[in-house]
Amino acid sequence: MIKKFNQFLENKNSGYLLYYAFDWDDNILNMPTVIHMDKKDGDSWVPTDVSTSEFADVRNDENYRMLNNNPDEAFSEFRDFGPRGIEAFLTDVKSAISQKKFGPAWDDFIECLTSGSIFAIITARGHEPEAIRLGIEWILDNVLTEDEVYEMYNNLLKFEYMFDRQVGERILKGEPSKNELVKKYLDHCDLVGVSAPSRGGSPSNPEKSKEDALMEFKSKINNYASNIGLEAKVGFSDDDLKNVKHIEDLVDNLHHEKFPNIVEFVVKNTKNPEEVTKKVRTMNLTEGNDTPGMESSVLPFTQFNNMTNKLYPADDKTRQDDFTNQFRRQSDYLAKTSKEILGKKKKSKK
Repeated sequence: MIKKFNQFLENKNSGYLLYYAFDWDDNILNMPTVIHMDKKDGDSWVPTDVSTSEFADVRNDENYRMLNNNPDEAFSEFRDFGPRGIEAFLTDVKSAISQKKFGPAWDDFIECLTSGSIFAIITARGHEPEAIRLGIEWILDNVLTEDEVYEMYNNLLKFEYMFDRQVGERILKGEPSKNELVKKYLDHCDLVGVSAPSRGGSPSNPEKSKEDALMEFKSKINNYASNIGLEAKVGFSDDDLKNVKHIEDLVDNLHHEKFPNIVEFVVKNTKNPEEVTKKVRTMNLTEGNDTPGMESSVLPFTQFNNMTNKLYPADDKTRQDDFTNQFRRQSDYLAKTSKEILGKKKKSKK
């Protein structure tokens, strides 16, 4: 199911599989969660709370230290075993959205969900995947507009038919997060809190921990691309300058043999929302160096492309292939069915 479900991540214009990874805090949302620190005052240390954006600036400042030099105390609000339990992340997601504290990658994240694109969340937080997923499910159920939910489900429905030869519920009923097809979609996304107990607890080196998570994600998508004989491009977005520099250095030193099916890496620096920068490392492009759809703060991921070429071959000789024609007929049928069934649903809601 993993291989089949991820085949739909083909970009309609570029001819490559496109994937991306997001940092969460101050990139997707400006969360209200605070880190408990001590600040030096003469010969004493005074407890003080800092935001995640402030922490990115002071975490290597000798005038600051974790509260009582204890990471568990300092990051208790970023854990599932803290005073707010597993709903800590969800609570802060709701708060940030209610206050419209959107980060520079928010629009791209919403576009990602709407298109049904698989993604990775790689955050220094200590939440387990289940806790992060609660926040994302809430966004699906409460933030996406009716049209965005319609588009997401319509895409997922088409993909299920194309790659599993079956269609489940043609009309999404109730909350999106409760739908089986949407559940399958989120099952294939990587939701990583690098400080989570399942990953060893509080890392002293978050840059290396994020690197490890990103390398795991790259390995997985390299395998996806290899399994279907295509090449992939992958982007990473973060607002922490030290993390960005670390990942840029990592990308600079990667050999093509490590991920032979990934031909381009993009690292986005969103520290300054008004001046997002991008570093591109091209490995082995088969068509020029232009990368359509790379202009925004995070790679926009859309569907099809090479699969579209298979469904609608350009030359007369290929059109004689029975397998290709079968795919084309199935696609035509699905498009007609989706328009008739889902179109009626959309009209009825107006």
